[in-house]
Amino acid sequence: MRIHKAAACLLAATALLLAGCSDDGGGSKKSARGGGSSSGGSDAKADGGDGMVTVEIKVTGDSPANVYVPGVLGKGVDREDLDIDGLKTPWSKKFKLESGRMVNMQTSSSEPKAEIGCQVLVNGKVVKQKVTKAKPGKTLVSYCYTTV
Repeated sequence: MRIHKAAACLLAATALLLAGCSDDGGGSKKSARGGGSSSGGSDAKADGGDGMVTVEIKVTGDSPANVYVPGVLGKGVDREDLDIDGLKTPWSKKFKLESGRMVNMQTSSSEPKAEIGCQVLVNGKVVKQKVTKAKPGKTLVSYCYTTV
């Protein structure tokens, strides 16, 4: 799982560099970039006037899973990574994030069977989802990344 964390961090850093890091205060464009299929648009608006959105991440599949999402726990600039191994699927977690932040979610199967999936919901709307099917000799991993 540690190798996948390095890949996820590299992917997140690359996406942030490509997306830019400015906050113009006028509402940022939403993006649903990334590998795999997506469902729904990334047009979820911030809750109230505080610029925060409710993000829910979901893991689906038919076997225990691992999930890694960098920088989503806590408040401010010192957010910590969500890193849990051996989850019973399906599984989900909700948290608040500033609108315009990047969510980079990686799920992998501890005991691969048929598939593993991830979903990112913003204010109850699916903005990104992907399901990866098992292939012989391949690690079963699914990535969901989007700007909320």
